[in-house]
Amino acid sequence: MRLLFVTNGHGEDRLALCLVRALRDRLPGMDIRAVPLVGEGRLLDEEGIGVRGPRVRVPSGGLVRPTAAAVWRDLRAGLIGQFRRQMRFLREQGAWAQAAVAVGDTFCAWVAGRCVPGRPLILVATAKSVYIHGHSLLETFWMRRRCQHVFARDEPTAEDLRRRGVPASWHGNLMMDALDVVGRSPLAPGEGPAVALLPGSREDAYLNLASLADCLEALSDTLGAADRGLVGLVPLAPGLKVDRALAVLAGRGWFEAGAAGGRADSSDLAGTVTVEKGPVCLRLATGMFGDVLGAADVVIGLAGTANEQAAGLGKPVVVFPGPGVQFNRRFLRAQKRLLGDAVAVAPPQPAAVAAEAAAILQDEGRRRRMAEAGRARMGPPGAARRMADAIARLLAVVPDACP
Repeated sequence: MRLLFVTNGHGEDRLALCLVRALRDRLPGMDIRAVPLVGEGRLLDEEGIGVRGPRVRVPSGGLVRPTAAAVWRDLRAGLIGQFRRQMRFLREQGAWAQAAVAVGDTFCAWVAGRCVPGRPLILVATAKSVYIHGHSLLETFWMRRRCQHVFARDEPTAEDLRRRGVPASWHGNLMMDALDVVGRSPLAPGEGPAVALLPGSREDAYLNLASLADCLEALSDTLGAADRGLVGLVPLAPGLKVDRALAVLAGRGWFEAGAAGGRADSSDLAGTVTVEKGPVCLRLATGMFGDVLGAADVVIGLAGTANEQAAGLGKPVVVFPGPGVQFNRRFLRAQKRLLGDAVAVAPPQPAAVAAEAAAILQDEGRRRRMAEAGRARMGPPGAARRMADAIARLLAVVPDACP
């Protein structure tokens, strides 16, 4: 079986990679290629499935809900010409494929469907949920006619699609399988409570980091002497530079501590850099996103996917309108609808954010309720394996039938 994956963003590349690995475990003989519609596709290349060809590179980076200004910048950067070249290339790949899996939105699936006419098309729909805004009549009309199956991002959305005649199901969220865990604690003995600070993965992450550091400082003042072990943990996304993050923090009065912050043997905190401001400790971590979330007691986040993953792990998430482009009031409202009671919304002042985080830390019952809400909305880990099993059934493929 020759299967073509089509994705439309870095986050979708990461989710597709989880599913590809599960499919390879389930069907070792399957031949898989992947083409990203947006971005470099570095993760797909590193896995050995990325197909070299025209790549669409736009200033927005493929935002899920782009503004009119972002769309205009993309058009001025040559989006239409890049897309035409890419479509020609995708049709060549489509001639090779026996089926296609689109990971992203309906547009991504439409592109994939045009490239594999008459062959099975499966959509892993990451962009829409009835909690925010369900699929339109036009989208569901097209899905009924073209998609063999749609994996929805939550059960209410799957139910809505089935009610409208679309073959759809929910097997969990691939985000919960896309967590970097190295098995090391980012905390030194005696540290805690721990607050994960999530600045996001795009260019405005550095601006967000400065605001989050201010919130951590305010939280230390709010908690007082009772919690002198307070530590902020910042998992830097791939592509973000430690040196640039340190420069941003230095501008706020945070300076690098001694070896491992003087708090633990450096081997225990490998992959981290610790900075301090008075009694408050903040630690940058690379390649340890899952470890950071696992160690956190509460999350203060200005991120998209990372906030959702934190909620899915049962971590209470505090959000506020950020200073950057992505995490604006519109995005915040959408995330609140998506995650429900797993998220607490605060005004955009450090003292107000700190008060909300402190209230959660001091209320065990509230933490438990927020954890339950997050797990219910995101589902348990293992979605990749369950989806791989379903795809094998949908394509009527068994291991010994693969070439």
